[in-house]
Amino acid sequence: MDQAVARKLIALNNRFYRSHAASFSATRSTPWTGWEKVARLVEAARGKTGGAAAFPTSLHVLDVACGNMRLARFLAQALPQERIVYHGIDRCAPLAQTAETPNATDRLSIAFHEADILERLLAPGTRTLSPTGRELPAGELVACFGFMHHVPGEALRAALLRELVAQAAPGGIVAVSFWRFMDDARLAGKVAVSDHGAVAAPPWEGYDPVDLEVGDHFLGWQDEGGALRFCHQTDEAELDRLVASVPTRHAEECARFSADGRSGELNRYLVLRKR
Repeated sequence: MDQAVARKLIALNNRFYRSHAASFSATRSTPWTGWEKVARLVEAARGKTGGAAAFPTSLHVLDVACGNMRLARFLAQALPQERIVYHGIDRCAPLAQTAETPNATDRLSIAFHEADILERLLAPGTRTLSPTGRELPAGELVACFGFMHHVPGEALRAALLRELVAQAAPGGIVAVSFWRFMDDARLAGKVAVSDHGAVAAPPWEGYDPVDLEVGDHFLGWQDEGGALRFCHQTDEAELDRLVASVPTRHAEECARFSADGRSGELNRYLVLRKR
């Protein structure tokens, strides 16, 4: 994908989340069911069983595109034996400010870092998710949930996946979700309306649908006119290519599964383990 088009799609989504942070966050208050399996994989990677005593070192978590940071609340409940050091990274500070995270305790610390992840990946020579001037600890869990569908272009999605692996600690888990919205009849119907609307009322001057890649679409938001966001559906063949883009000496795939939504298949999860 042309970088100029990619930047326009990124800007479109940034405007959407700035304008609809509160209403979007209100629909994201509970954990996804797929997170439970990820939590169990984290336990296994750290050599724990369900009744084991607390691991002697803290579990460092990097939540990339963290939104309202509800993952922190889930992990505190799902991993009661762990001391968790949670770092949330997101471009949209207003969305993070809607967070209803548990209070920090001696078992949980929470920090938010505002950073434009995709702009860093697009900038020449920049390949770090750490906020400027501050290096974050490597994550035993590096999570990126509900974001890959907003990343324009397969090349950029592959670059992000490699960067997530780079930010993981040796033996750590990298867990990524891919929204399968086109497999849901209701959402697919909304996509058809929004895609048609983008042609009738272009999201930017000079917009041409041929500049998009296969699987690229637009979605509106609730009943708000003009609220448009870019979304991409990643199919299984692309998932295979994304995994192949990560050198085998860096990480190996340890799980791929579907979960969430009424169908139990609304998200496709990819889990890698850092070597």
